[in-house]
Amino acid sequence: MKRYLEGRTLPKPAFALALFILGASFLLASAGAALGDNAHFTVEPLKTHSITLSLHETDSVSGSFSVVSNDETGVNFGVTDPYNNTILQHDNVLQKSFSFTADTDGNYQLHFSNSASDAYSKTVSVNYNITSYIMGMPQEQFLFLVVAAVAVIGLMLYAVLMPK
Repeated sequence: MKRYLEGRTLPKPAFALALFILGASFLLASAGAALGDNAHFTVEPLKTHSITLSLHETDSVSGSFSVVSNDETGVNFGVTDPYNNTILQHDNVLQKSFSFTADTDGNYQLHFSNSASDAYSKTVSVNYNITSYIMGMPQEQFLFLVVAAVAVIGLMLYAVLMPK
């Protein structure tokens, strides 16, 4: 099968290489999406609701939450690491932004406790993003550099393989 570009025949190896670069770029670009989530839930009186995040060392988490309450009390918010050590703690809050970086691989827990109220449930809305790092760079930046390097190498190989 022959491909034509500006009146010249594109050799099969160059065409195959171009398809490979395009496919690899697409796969790498789609793999770079930052993880995140939002959730809405009710915390019953004197109960705790937890969200588990599976993190790798150096992953960073940032987010915020807000609480709707029929009384003036908020929730107690805490984050624990895989060894159940508390790494963040905020008591009786109705709204809070938070961030932390994972020190080790494992499951981290976001805890929302309604221990301040024995009569009213609390509705919590939480949003968070997880940024993974590769070689000290955010995953998206690292993958962009890989895609750019593959594209440059592909163009150089194309220039070498293209008949003159």
